[in-house]
Amino acid sequence: MSDRRLLFIPMYNCAPQIGRTLAQLTPERRAAFAEVFILDNGSTDGGPAVAVAAARTFPAGFVTVARNTRNVGLGGSHKVAFERCLERGLDGVVVLHGDDQGELGDLLPTLLADPKADNVLGARFAWGSRLKGYAPHRILANIAFNLIFSLTSFRWLTDLGSGLNWYSARFLKAIDWAGCSDDLTFNYHLILRSCAKRDLAMRFVPIGWREDDQVSNAKLFRHGVSMLRIVGRHVFDRRRFLTEDHSTHAPPRTYEVLGP
Repeated sequence: MSDRRLLFIPMYNCAPQIGRTLAQLTPERRAAFAEVFILDNGSTDGGPAVAVAAARTFPAGFVTVARNTRNVGLGGSHKVAFERCLERGLDGVVVLHGDDQGELGDLLPTLLADPKADNVLGARFAWGSRLKGYAPHRILANIAFNLIFSLTSFRWLTDLGSGLNWYSARFLKAIDWAGCSDDLTFNYHLILRSCAKRDLAMRFVPIGWREDDQVSNAKLFRHGVSMLRIVGRHVFDRRRFLTEDHSTHAPPRTYEVLGP
């Protein structure tokens, strides 16, 4: 088993959940990773201090808690972690959001059974997934968009972007992830670019997901409009959409280490 993986935990206002997220790292699961990188993006709830305290319960040097020096969005935080992975010569990145909605144990068995996998994506809406607290209208909306994106990408997609995914170093070297958006639509851009690379193996794994904090319908509507715009641009000018730079924060993307 390779242990040269980075576990990336993006967080924003996750003070109540970040300790539980780190608690998922049992001694057996720790063996799958070279390091854990927690990156905060401007939390205002004291979450980084909670993360540092929780990190001190792990072996020295295993967990690093850091904070972006400017707000670069969720997508920008992913780019920081991808850069860290490649700079350190690691085998890839597991993404686990710091809000404790996903379960690391749902992804690891598949990853460990196939250590050469390019891209393993947690699927909240695949057959066998387990949803808790997810509003029915949100489930239907996600399934509808999964179908729309599947039709435009010519690949069957059962989740466009959960907070539990694996990206190998080979994947990161083959995909222009730096040109993806820096906001919450990052995963949609990334998955469409991934679908265009037919030589990369993409697979979906059913996962459990706890959705305790519902967003407002107004936010859902705006997000849906953004997704439709992405689909429209992808359909009507695919080549340009897949090659142009959608980012809004120019590098360098810097951060400060907070602890432990």
